[in-house]
Amino acid sequence: MGSPVDRLPHRAPFLFVDEVVSADAAAAHCAWNVRGTEEFLTGHFPGRPLVPGVLITEALAQAAGIAVAADPAHANAAGGMLVHADIRFRRPVAPPARIELRASAEGGLGALHRFAVEARVDGTVVAEGQVVLAIHGSDPAAPG
Repeated sequence: MGSPVDRLPHRAPFLFVDEVVSADAAAAHCAWNVRGTEEFLTGHFPGRPLVPGVLITEALAQAAGIAVAADPAHANAAGGMLVHADIRFRRPVAPPARIELRASAEGGLGALHRFAVEARVDGTVVAEGQVVLAIHGSDPAAPG
């Protein structure tokens, strides 16, 4: 089966989770190490680069996907898609930064799975909220 990251449908350069600290069906703790050399930073913003909030949101959704991938009930899932995000950004993230990503399952209905998510840098919350993933190939009868 490989690692939970291998089960995500994403690949470079759009795979932001580069470390899984822990993962199970209830939660995932991951990290994204932003080095400062990423191509997207050259235009966001020149001279004072900041990690785009939309990419932090995507990284949080990928962490939620890691929790789904770690769940044996979804062993046959064929990937997923972010269908809703409600994220509040608390402070900007300047590289280099290790962004700690946490996703905790809150429930679901059929193929939809809701997660509370949080991103931290140096112990400080930089973004938090909820994401909902639609998991393709999920068993609608499986508890969510």
